Amino acid sequence: MSKITLKNVVKRYDSSVAVREMSLEIEDGEFLALLGPSGCGKTTTLRMIAGFIEVSDGRIFFADQDVTDLPANRRNTGMVFQGFALFPHMTAAQNVAYGLEMRRVPKAETKERVAKVLDLVQLGGFAERMPRQLSGGQQQRVALARALVINPHVLLLDEPLSALDAKLRHEVRLQIRQLQQSLGLTTIFVTHDQEEALSLADRLVVMNAGRIEQIGSPADLYERPASPFVADFIGKTNFFKGTMTGDMFSTDFGLSLKVAPRVAAATLLGVRPEKIKIAKRSEAGPAGQGDINAIDGVVELVSYLGPSTEYCVRISGDHRVLVQQSNRVAAEGLEVGQPAVLTIPPEWCFMFKADANADDLKAVRPG
Repeated sequence: MSKITLKNVVKRYDSSVAVREMSLEIEDGEFLALLGPSGCGKTTTLRMIAGFIEVSDGRIFFADQDVTDLPANRRNTGMVFQGFALFPHMTAAQNVAYGLEMRRVPKAETKERVAKVLDLVQLGGFAERMPRQLSGGQQQRVALARALVINPHVLLLDEPLSALDAKLRHEVRLQIRQLQQSLGLTTIFVTHDQEEALSLADRLVVMNAGRIEQIGSPADLYERPASPFVADFIGKTNFFKGTMTGDMFSTDFGLSLKVAPRVAAATLLGVRPEKIKIAKRSEAGPAGQGDINAIDGVVELVSYLGPSTEYCVRISGDHRVLVQQSNRVAAEGLEVGQPAVLTIPPEWCFMFKADANADDLKAVRPG
């Protein structure tokens, strides 16, 4: 187990910069997710930590050891790849044993460690099966066992669940999290799937164009996004452009919303779909001047999502708002074409100062 420190790490490819001045500390035993869209630099960062890609500038430390110039095979990291990368001509046990054989671990010890780690990933009875005889989830667990059997200082996961179907992804990510917690292993997980990152990680690092946009707990990033990019990338957000006057935000299309707390000079307001209340207009009555942030609209689309229902509501001209309601409390009978009243609680709005650099963007903590 090891603390990892990146100090001003840069990766250049000719005139292109993939990672820009990245500084980051990952605590011993922490589960950290690198999250962002394709091309943001997250996989490049992971591969620099693993030693597969050379650093252009900056330094990487495992605990107090500078590993920047250390080859990958001397860093003692366990890597799980996106495509499993199992040898098709080897059994599960042989695949797991491969790294130990390369390290010239005695055969008796190798056999014992392989059996132990296969039991750990609940594949004790599958040691002699070939990869083609295993399901996708079982193959992924073999790949995980192969990474764990060498007793790595750091576990590196490069989008390891992307080849699995939705149900298997959920099952395997729970197993990965339980294993990581039981072993206390420093783990870095690369993904573009926000749900995976929110459910697995102690902290998230959201990257954009080679830079860190925000670092924090899943709740921090979801409830208190530091930039419009983070608000848009983590979950869904309704955005309104406009201007602040006192504690009122006036949208560009004439809607006035009370916000709390206020942010002087804010020109962009965001609110999550599930924070907005929705009711049939016949029940709530038309939105009046005395109602705080009550908005008249017409339902244009209804999407049943299982745990929740999502409504697309046209509120003014071509302006539309997404609203999500739990199916425990969803307004019954809301259908396409039906008038509705939306209510946006002031305390759940977050605002940004537009036309600012990323460092100057200010978001407001809801509540």
